[in-house]
Amino acid sequence: MKIMILFLSIIHFFSLYGQTSIVFNLNMHSLIEKVLFFPAEGESVYVRGGFNQWEGNDYKLNKDEITNIYSGTYNINSTIGDTLEYKFIIKKSDGRIYWERNPNPGNPNKGNRKIIISSNNITLPKVNFDFDEYIKYPVVFDREKLQEDYLQMRKTVEENHPALYDYTNKEKLDSLFSYYYSMIKQPLEFSEFYKIVSSVLERIGCGHTKLWIPSDYWNTVPQRFLPLKLYFSNEKVLINGSYLNLCNIPRGSEIISINGKPIREIINNLKSITSSDAFINAFKSKSVESNFSPKYALYYGYPEIFIVEYISPGENRKRIMELQPADGKTISMNPNRGNELSLKMLDKNYTAILTINSFIYYDKLDMFRNFIDSSFKVIKNEKIKNLIIDLRSNDGGDPFCSSYLLSYIEYEPIPYFAKSYRRYVSLAEPITLAANNFKGNLYTLIDGSCFSTTGHFCSLLKYHKIGKLVGTETGAAYTCTGSVQYVNLKNTHLIFGTARKQRYSAAVKNMDRTSGVMPDYFVEQTQDDLIKNKDGVLDFVLNLISNKGR
Repeated sequence: MKIMILFLSIIHFFSLYGQTSIVFNLNMHSLIEKVLFFPAEGESVYVRGGFNQWEGNDYKLNKDEITNIYSGTYNINSTIGDTLEYKFIIKKSDGRIYWERNPNPGNPNKGNRKIIISSNNITLPKVNFDFDEYIKYPVVFDREKLQEDYLQMRKTVEENHPALYDYTNKEKLDSLFSYYYSMIKQPLEFSEFYKIVSSVLERIGCGHTKLWIPSDYWNTVPQRFLPLKLYFSNEKVLINGSYLNLCNIPRGSEIISINGKPIREIINNLKSITSSDAFINAFKSKSVESNFSPKYALYYGYPEIFIVEYISPGENRKRIMELQPADGKTISMNPNRGNELSLKMLDKNYTAILTINSFIYYDKLDMFRNFIDSSFKVIKNEKIKNLIIDLRSNDGGDPFCSSYLLSYIEYEPIPYFAKSYRRYVSLAEPITLAANNFKGNLYTLIDGSCFSTTGHFCSLLKYHKIGKLVGTETGAAYTCTGSVQYVNLKNTHLIFGTARKQRYSAAVKNMDRTSGVMPDYFVEQTQDDLIKNKDGVLDFVLNLISNKGR
């Protein structure tokens, strides 16, 4: 009797905590009928969920020989009462994945499908694959959906932006909003809608108010991007390397045209859809330069070949070369510059280089402060006389980071912000000098990518004559908006960021809010620097230090 009870208990245990056999049934008829799913070309369907960590291709569904029903039976570890979440995916012939969009809108967790485990054998009813416009390229949206998204964007920015009419007055901006809305007369490709919205946002004059592309779009488009890295120098567009090893165009070559269009025309068009504070050209140029390949694709499409007209260094005649495209993954794996916090000691002239190309340490403030503390302790112990702070490509971040750095290089306590701003109330008071405050010669490297908080920081250095600024005009002035609110536009899923709350101004007077902070020494990379792979701006400062006093 006891053995029988034990046996039944074991059976009960495994019925509660063992495996559940689940039959999935998916109707793909609609997608096949609309020529959105191509099983003959190798496309297939899988199930992904919490039971397979939302990855892998083990749970493949197989087509019924007669119908367009795809099904599969799988044993999944579960407990009676468990809730499992999942979605169906389409694996494209090139390996890319398309996820169901929103099959269960009632589930706030990304609209996942749900199963409540009630027995050890479950057969799910037939369901349809949930898809949207991103399932194929070109990505086209109906006029009504685009108009709805446009109005959502306008309402959001008008209700939230703290300085909407600072650079374009209300009458003019209202006219522009109406004009660009009138351009949505018919179904449009995603890129055309992106250009329309970006064009009107650019006229606000706020670098924090712009669009971000959803990953679904990049996952759908042809993987054909310009394989060149560029550098803008002295009104020239120079080649600064390649994403592919097969490119035979010499480094430092000047680009004349791409696919028959003059490079200046291309650059101007890309700038027209690039937001910046006060229309500062330095920021627009750096933004286009550092994101040229995806921006070019958004504006001009995805050609199968790139015909590049160029002039090699030391020559006068134009040459033409056909280049194969690079894929998106290759480009994204080759960032121009990543976040860096580093201190490098040079062997001569008691010089150190402190590189800080981001202040985005909101949730790692203690780590940032510890780095600054330890760096300046080393600088003092090593008796460093010349300090170079490299802020190039630093597009801002937390004022508590930049103000902490300021405490180590200011000559006397000075306020960071012009007045008390909510959580930054303390920064309107003079910043106390740090214990290891630097007393030597300071040189700060800047460029057009210096934005937001970095603009505040550089304006304080300029205003109080703290060291020398070397490089090119910053991409931000002494004042800017911030506290960005991000909204997903309902239909296109474009991520719209708009500044909100208020404008933030550094504690300076009589500075121009329509231009970036100007360097004391204007220096930029030259064609020769690119060819020799040299840092011409840093070399200029090192020469200044070597020749100081001569």
